[in-house]
Amino acid sequence: MPRASNLMRSDRVGYVVGGAALIAWALRRPSLSRAALAGLGGWLLYQAYTGSTPVLRPLGINVNREPKETGLLETVVIEEAITIARPRDEVYAFWQRLGNLPLADDGAIMITHQTAGEELGWRVTSGERLLRFGWITLRDAPGGGATFVAAHVEYAPTGGSLGAAFALVTGNSPRRLVAECLQRARALLESEARSIR
Repeated sequence: MPRASNLMRSDRVGYVVGGAALIAWALRRPSLSRAALAGLGGWLLYQAYTGSTPVLRPLGINVNREPKETGLLETVVIEEAITIARPRDEVYAFWQRLGNLPLADDGAIMITHQTAGEELGWRVTSGERLLRFGWITLRDAPGGGATFVAAHVEYAPTGGSLGAAFALVTGNSPRRLVAECLQRARALLESEARSIR
């Protein structure tokens, strides 16, 4: 089974340069310690070739090399989901307010597609530049009276996959912000329902 890509092109270029430099340096004066460094260089080249590194795998970073929206060559994919104890039409109405959409607060928001009560897609731009895009999908949760909400967001991180990893480790990641957005939606919608009763 092929591994999911977790290195962006910029990261892969860095791995090629680093790997080739280690091998070249090791070959100048062969020794046992330099052979180990040459092995590390070969491992970096292999990771650049496959587009995947085991170092990032535990962080769940997934790179999409063919984004649905034009304007981004490749993206990091965020997928989060939550169940909200409210009917689907109420949950859909909440997401139609553009300020409620995940990662939509620092640019111009444009709705790209919508199917009433089922899916809402958007893109965020700054001037002519596409920053990110995504969609929310809604389904009735088992048992009735609740809605399953799945968010899919794609963005191009500063610093490539390694920049995305750094953001995750420092707690400033878009993935955390998307998860918090969904939790905030659940808290607001469910508390509104309690206050009406």
